[in-house]
Amino acid sequence: MKTKLKTNALSLYFIMAYAIAWGGCLLVAAVNGFQPAAIGMAQIAIMFLFMLAGPSISGISFTAYFDGKAGLRELFLRVKNWHFNWRWAAVAILTIPILSTGVLMALSVLVSPIYRPDITLAKLGFGVVAGFLAGFFEELGWTGFALPRLQSKYSALACGLILGILWAFWHIMADFWGNRATLGIYWLPTFIIYWLMPLTAYRVLMVWVYKNSSSLPLMQIMHAFYSGTLGVVSPITSIDDGLLWKALFAASLWVVMAVVIIRFGGELSRSSAAANAGGYSEGNTEEAKMRPTFTD
Repeated sequence: MKTKLKTNALSLYFIMAYAIAWGGCLLVAAVNGFQPAAIGMAQIAIMFLFMLAGPSISGISFTAYFDGKAGLRELFLRVKNWHFNWRWAAVAILTIPILSTGVLMALSVLVSPIYRPDITLAKLGFGVVAGFLAGFFEELGWTGFALPRLQSKYSALACGLILGILWAFWHIMADFWGNRATLGIYWLPTFIIYWLMPLTAYRVLMVWVYKNSSSLPLMQIMHAFYSGTLGVVSPITSIDDGLLWKALFAASLWVVMAVVIIRFGGELSRSSAAANAGGYSEGNTEEAKMRPTFTD
């Protein structure tokens, strides 16, 4: 039975990650009578905890089940391994702050001052905490469990697109209950522009950085800077004005992704031969050695 289940490890992981996150959100919604207008900050905070639990619990649980103590030890060794090239750290840290503030500053000059980044001490604190929690816990599953298994089946670009789309749609339940009452008929286009489009492109960039750094902590940092930065710099705007800057931000990520693909190819690496052999150019060779090969 374990052997049969292992052939479907990826599917089981995504089912469990979605079930925990969506199940928790539905539970909170049920307690509040399935009324989006009744969902406030306290309820959103509880949903956020369920969202964190989905990929992290799934990743750790299936790692323990399929790979035992050795797999868990390898996973947490990867979390503790902070050896990576500073150039990839710069990409992980600076990509979202530069793109988001660049789009907003351009709009504030060319269109309206309402687009000026709205940074306050409270938002900064929230961004740091929310970004750290999202990055640390979610990437235990997305990168720690799912990505290596996807890499055994698909090209790096395909891995990024698949994982990015699944990552984006994983947010849909919490986003519906958290924003449906406020956005009304604009909820679906906002979800596509704010979640589906940018997260798909950004995950490709994350896979690119991972392919060339072999660093799980760097993925946690890169995720944290995405969630934290947008929480800090996003201005308070009308729905229409908000859609404009979010659409341009998403477009900027797709432009960067296109440049990376043109420069590095579908394997997102200058050395596809090294990638196919299990190595990573400019990466951490020690971590590459202890990463298992997944054939499920």
